[in-house]
Amino acid sequence: MKEFNVAFLGKWCSRMLVDKEGLWYRVLKARYEEEGGRLKEGRRDSSVWWRMLSAIRSGVGSGEGGWFEENVRRLVG
Repeated sequence: MKEFNVAFLGKWCSRMLVDKEGLWYRVLKARYEEEGGRLKEGRRDSSVWWRMLSAIRSGVGSGEGGWFEENVRRLVG
């Protein structure tokens, strides 16, 4: 179940990179603010979902290294 949850949160992370004009990104941007072209990390007053998503983006709790950065690549062209 843990792997499924990590994969699902990883999908949300990739959506936030690609679909910055989408409704969910705009809702998250209004709630958590954007800094340097990226949504701010989860804080104590953030929802549990957002803190878990932020942890996946940072690679915390996903084994060795940063899971998201190691498994998702952006191709130009």
